[in-house]
Amino acid sequence: MERRELLKRAAVVGAAGLTGAVGITLYRRPSEEPDDATPTPRETTTPPETEEDVSPPTEETPVRHQSEFDTVVDAVEAGADPEGEEPIGDFLEQYADDDTLLTFRTGSYRFPQIELNQYDHLGLAAAHEEHPTFVAEPGSCKNSDPHVQFSEVTDFLLEGIDFDFTADGAGGAINVIAEGDATVREVNTVGTCETQVTMFRIDIRDPDGTGLVEEFTAENDQESGWMTGAYVGQRHSGEVTFKNCELSDFSDNGLYGSAPGASDGGGGVVHTEGGSYRNNNVSNIRLGTQGSTASGDSIVVESAPKAESINLRGIRFRRGAEQEVQDCEIRFGPDVTESFGAVLFHRENGGARMADSTITMDSDGIPALRAFYHSGDSDIAPVFENLTVNGSASRGYTARINGRHGTTFRNCTIEQTGNHRDGIRIAYSDDCEIVDSRIEVDGYPLILRDSKVRIRNTTFVTPDGERHVDEMDAGPGDFRPGSWA
Repeated sequence: MERRELLKRAAVVGAAGLTGAVGITLYRRPSEEPDDATPTPRETTTPPETEEDVSPPTEETPVRHQSEFDTVVDAVEAGADPEGEEPIGDFLEQYADDDTLLTFRTGSYRFPQIELNQYDHLGLAAAHEEHPTFVAEPGSCKNSDPHVQFSEVTDFLLEGIDFDFTADGAGGAINVIAEGDATVREVNTVGTCETQVTMFRIDIRDPDGTGLVEEFTAENDQESGWMTGAYVGQRHSGEVTFKNCELSDFSDNGLYGSAPGASDGGGGVVHTEGGSYRNNNVSNIRLGTQGSTASGDSIVVESAPKAESINLRGIRFRRGAEQEVQDCEIRFGPDVTESFGAVLFHRENGGARMADSTITMDSDGIPALRAFYHSGDSDIAPVFENLTVNGSASRGYTARINGRHGTTFRNCTIEQTGNHRDGIRIAYSDDCEIVDSRIEVDGYPLILRDSKVRIRNTTFVTPDGERHVDEMDAGPGDFRPGSWA
């Protein structure tokens, strides 16, 4: 008999021996019932004394996901303390099992550092619509160790639980290292510790596995040197989507999703949809695997968290190629002074597409778009389509492209109203295109250095005049400063 089953049986026997009744509700779904049937609580061993003592049944709110698991355990009835006086580590170790849902009523549960490994179809969830809180103990932060790790789990669920790490010396990451599918939903976290390096981590190790992180909220409130909001591990091999998540004020990336794109990484895909990312250092969203996407996200950068060094980016393409950004809004405020750009292509990234999006750049001297020389031999190039760049930034370039053959601007609008603000600068790049676009700036709208650009149906506007180009193969001599109009 396995250790977990022995512990569970011991807990049941102990409860019966002390009270004469088993005070634990274990719901079992009968095989003949449909999947959406409401499980019936197991009867206790102590029957009512008379017929009159039996209360009429009441209709209660169904427990979340109860029909999806063979066994549903009510944590409070099983002995977990909702007042936070006694830790729930023993309860978790005793009742966590395959095809088992552990449900938590409203309350504050004292939550020790723990690791739960090798479960198939395990769930931890709020019992109903409330949000119970798992409160970490003071002094629980131990170097960079996670506070809780669900390892080698498949078909895993974590839903509707808040994690409180605000006690003195409390902290540690929430890690989900899944061999198969995993869902983390409606999880809020608050508080970190000084030595902590990430708030949340997820890996889907099965190439055919999928993960969903939905409505996960985290804010860094510590002065940690390097702290990441959500990290996708290097061995991530499947597909994970961050949906409607909120990450803010982290010193080492909000969503750090580029690690699987490393040469020795798992190659897993990362998606983000409808998220809100604010004031995260290094990057708010960082992608690095072919096929990764950002869609419908809002990124706002107005100030920097305290960090060892500051370089604020909205979206950073770190590795790989052929990522896609769609329908996103990025805004940089006037007080931002340290940034390589709102959207950045690292030299290890081969190229990505950004479409149907808006960048508002009010930060002086900072590019809205910047691409460094590509260090590899990829044939993929940066593509900007249906992109609007506006704002009051002065000085510097709106878009700065270096060593990126084939870069394309299609149906783009650039309107920067600040003084001495230039439009697009392209250097050491051939076979580039600017098509069906409009560039209006106070400085030079197009600067070419050792580059060739095909221009079609595009208008350039500055205070000195307006020039419409129907079709033209342009080089450095055609748009040199002082002669472009």
